[in-house]
Amino acid sequence: MAKIKLSHLYHSELTSGILLMLSVAAAVLVANIGPWQQIYKNFVFYPVTLGYGAFIYNGPLIQIVNDALMTLFFLLIGLELKFHLVRGEFQDKQTLILPGAAAVGGIVVPVLIYLWFNINSPTTLKGWAIPIATDTAFMLGILSLFGNFISTKLRAFIIGFSLIDDAIALFILGVFYSKSASLIAILISIMLTGLLCMLNRLQVTRSCYYLFIGIFLWIAMVESGIHGTLCGIVLALTIPVVKGEHINLSFNNLENVLRPIVYFAILPLFAFINSGVSFTTFSGNLLMSPLALGIILGLFVGKQIGIFLFAYAAVKLSYCSLPDDISWPRFYAIGILGGIGFTLSLFIGDLTFEVSEPNYIMRISVIIGSLLSAIFGTGFLIFLKKRAS
Repeated sequence: MAKIKLSHLYHSELTSGILLMLSVAAAVLVANIGPWQQIYKNFVFYPVTLGYGAFIYNGPLIQIVNDALMTLFFLLIGLELKFHLVRGEFQDKQTLILPGAAAVGGIVVPVLIYLWFNINSPTTLKGWAIPIATDTAFMLGILSLFGNFISTKLRAFIIGFSLIDDAIALFILGVFYSKSASLIAILISIMLTGLLCMLNRLQVTRSCYYLFIGIFLWIAMVESGIHGTLCGIVLALTIPVVKGEHINLSFNNLENVLRPIVYFAILPLFAFINSGVSFTTFSGNLLMSPLALGIILGLFVGKQIGIFLFAYAAVKLSYCSLPDDISWPRFYAIGILGGIGFTLSLFIGDLTFEVSEPNYIMRISVIIGSLLSAIFGTGFLIFLKKRAS
């Protein structure tokens, strides 16, 4: 069962990665073609109303996608992480040391690089978490081009690394990027979370009960100032993975229903509406700003150095070992691809910068940093594959 799960996860994300690349390319294209620019803006900011009666949520499409639909993305991440920890490849916590070390390094070093450039800039300092994320779907989309050159053990490492990386990023998102606004809403959020935990303790396995409460939890979190997407993680952590000695079919069915919706609809839509950067006002000076340097170098340089050095140190200190079919050069190539921050980087960046100019620089920098990581990582893998043949 665990191997099937890993295979399904891998193939879903690599296909989604290809769709994400096409979505980004399409967004950049239409955002820079005169007749299509206004159509694209109208689509991105199209007014949408959700809810009924007294429970109404209004906002442009980009806000609905980022605040509401992305909750399902975080719910899926949480479900996958929980499954792999409880019944998957990472039941043996020893196997988490290598991807865990790589994930921590891939966060610490990019943050230090970002702080180096922005420590004296209060306006941009708060964006320190932007270069910490890795877009697994993008990375797996690229790795799918290399077939058997990317071994099963290396794929398992990538899944483990990405899940831990996402978990740490979500923790940072919850702690540092939520602004409390309503004490009553916070108390309601706590009560609803307690109710979800009680259902878990009572061994209620039907996901529909958790999802029903989750709707009200999302509303309460939004009203409290806590980002509503974190509701997805709370739900994932409370839904039981197992029922007795067997997999909880309701948990399994929810994950199977969410995966195509998230990977083939929500993430491509998110990519399309968030990456349409117009280059009409672009100048080279923007790339020399502290914000741009912190993000670009954090993703492209910090990620690969942090992932490799922390993993290398963990192996040399005998905390873990490098799998037999993985060489250090191949591992380093994966570290370079780890700098593809895209989805979560843009997500955190949108939470950080609402003002037009910092937001514009942030988007361009995330795209450039991710693109450099993708090009150099792919090029290095091509070189290694040719040398091995």
